[in-house]
Amino acid sequence: MTTRHRVIGTLAAAVLLGAAGQASAVRFSVIGDWGSGSDNQARIAKRMCADRLTAPVSFIATVGDNFYDTGYAKSSNWSNPMRCLINTGLPWRAAWGNHDLGGGTGTATALKSPKRWYTMTPSGAVRLIFLDSNQWSNQSQLTWLKKVLQSEAGSTRPIIVLFHHPHRTAGTHGPATSQRQLWEPLFLKYGVKLVLQGHNHNYERIQYKSITYITTGGGGAGLYPCIRPTAGLKVCKSVHQFLTVTATPTKIGVRAVDTSGRLIDAIRLSPPRV
Repeated sequence: MTTRHRVIGTLAAAVLLGAAGQASAVRFSVIGDWGSGSDNQARIAKRMCADRLTAPVSFIATVGDNFYDTGYAKSSNWSNPMRCLINTGLPWRAAWGNHDLGGGTGTATALKSPKRWYTMTPSGAVRLIFLDSNQWSNQSQLTWLKKVLQSEAGSTRPIIVLFHHPHRTAGTHGPATSQRQLWEPLFLKYGVKLVLQGHNHNYERIQYKSITYITTGGGGAGLYPCIRPTAGLKVCKSVHQFLTVTATPTKIGVRAVDTSGRLIDAIRLSPPRV
C-alpha cells in the first residue's frame, strides 16, 4: 500500500466516523463471491491484510459463494489464498451462497457459520442479520426474521442485513424479485438502512427509498459487467474489491477498496432508523 493510499484510507475512515476506537464502535470487513482459488482471490486477501494495519477489524463477514463450486474448503480456495487472513485469527461470520450447497461443509466448519440464518450485535453498536437467500420462502426463516426486526423496535442502533442473491442489481444475474417482495417490505417497515448482497461479481451501490443496497461480489471469482438498467443506481463497477464497514449506534460508514488499495467508493449513513 502506498503512502497516498494509506492517507486516503485513513482520511476516509476519519471522515466517515471519526475515531474508530470510540466506545461501542465496531469495524469489520465484508467479502463476497470469493472462494474460487483464483489469483484475484489471493490479491484481495493480501489487500485485506494490508488494509487492517491502518484500519483494524474485529471480524470478517461474507455474503456467500464462499467455496466454489461445491462448498468444500480446500487448500486451493481456502488455506493457501487466504493464509494471511487465517493467520490473524480473526473470526468469520458467513452468509450461504448457492455455490456453498453442493455437499461441502466449508461455510459451516472453516467459517464457523453452521446456521443458515442468525443475528449478532457486535459491541452492541449494530444489529447484523444474516439470511439464507437459498431458502428465501422458508416460513421458519421468515417468522424468525420478523421477530428479530420487531425486537429492535425500541432501539435506534442501525440494522445491517447480509445475504447472497441481490434484491436490486445492475449485474448479469437479475434481481431476486420474489424474495424482494417478501423481505423488502419488512426492511422498510423496521428501518433497515443497509443491505449487503452478492451473487453478481461486481461492486454496486443502489438507493431504494430508505435502504442502501451494496453488492460486493468481487472477492475473487471472474467479474461480471454492469448491464442492467436499475432505478436508484449510484455506482456500478466491474472490479475486484472488498468492504470495510464501521458502525456506531448512530452511524454506518462503508469503504470499498480494490486489489491495489484504491478507494473506489465510500459512503456514510446517519440513521434515524425510522
